[in-house]
Amino acid sequence: MRIDLHCDGVEAPPGLRDYVARRMRFAIGRFRDHIQWARVKVADVNGPKGGADKRCVVQLRLRNLPDVVFAINQFEVRAAVDEAADRVARVLAQRVRRNQRPARVAAPIAALPA
Repeated sequence: MRIDLHCDGVEAPPGLRDYVARRMRFAIGRFRDHIQWARVKVADVNGPKGGADKRCVVQLRLRNLPDVVFAINQFEVRAAVDEAADRVARVLAQRVRRNQRPARVAAPIAALPA
C-alpha cells in the first residue's frame, strides 16, 4: 500500500512526512488488504490570516468498495492529521464490516391455520 503526502502552502517541518505515514499506517494497518493506495494532502487554507486553517484531505482507493474522501480542518497540521487518522480508522471499519455482512434471507412465512 502506497501513502502519498502533498503539502500546499504549509511548510513541511522535519519529520512531518514520517509522522503522517506512521499515523496513517497505524490507523489503516489492519485494513491494508482492502486499500490500493492512500493520498494525504495537507494545506494552509487561509494563508497568514489565521483561524482553523490547516486542512488535511484524505483519499483512499479501496478494492471492491467506494473510495473514501474527506477533509478535516484544525489550527495545527498535526492535529488535523491526528483527527483524520482517527476518522479513517472508523470509516474503514464501517465500510469493511458492512461489506462483509452476509446477505439476509427472508424467512418463509408459515401458513396460518384456518
